[in-house]
Amino acid sequence: MQTPELTNTQALIDRYYTEEKAKKEQALTRASLNIQLDANDLAMLNIIAKRFDKARDELAKDILSNALIDLLTQLEPGERKLIARDADEMGSSMAREIAEENGLKDIDHKPNVWTGHERNIARAEKKRAKELEEARKAAKKAQANADFSEEVAASTESSLQEVTQQQTAEVTEASTAEAPAQELDSQEQVQQITESTPAESAAEDTSEVA
Repeated sequence: MQTPELTNTQALIDRYYTEEKAKKEQALTRASLNIQLDANDLAMLNIIAKRFDKARDELAKDILSNALIDLLTQLEPGERKLIARDADEMGSSMAREIAEENGLKDIDHKPNVWTGHERNIARAEKKRAKELEEARKAAKKAQANADFSEEVAASTESSLQEVTQQQTAEVTEASTAEAPAQELDSQEQVQQITESTPAESAAEDTSEVA
């Protein structure tokens, strides 16, 4: 006879059993760490744990795990690589000891965790350095373009000034050349008037005698 399909509620109970078993197995793969905290630090830990409905020990574990990565990040690159390697070796050794203490043949232990973190940190640092270098080059190029634009503007302004000065000089020369010519024209007109006046006077005298 076939087993009837589980209802949603029965499946939920099965999931609870699975989670409980996983927690027990996980507890057997971990070591305890007893620490004493300042009252202010403990108070903040309690408040944050309460705010997010977390167990205080669970929150402390997560905080410590992330803080260790931050500490690794601040180490010098060469030393950081060595420390990550040593931590992975020690982690494997401690995992075996924990398994023996809890009567387990083996436990689920992830190898090379800290070496992986170290590689990610180094990769992030190289990326950040590359971005800074590209930003520096872009800023240098922008400055060069700005300097070139200023030089072009200054050169254009200087050329305009030269052209204006040249045009002014040409106008002045033309005015100076026209003045004597006008003077000569005036003198010629005076001379013509002067020469024509005696003849006209003689003609007038002749007509009167007649």
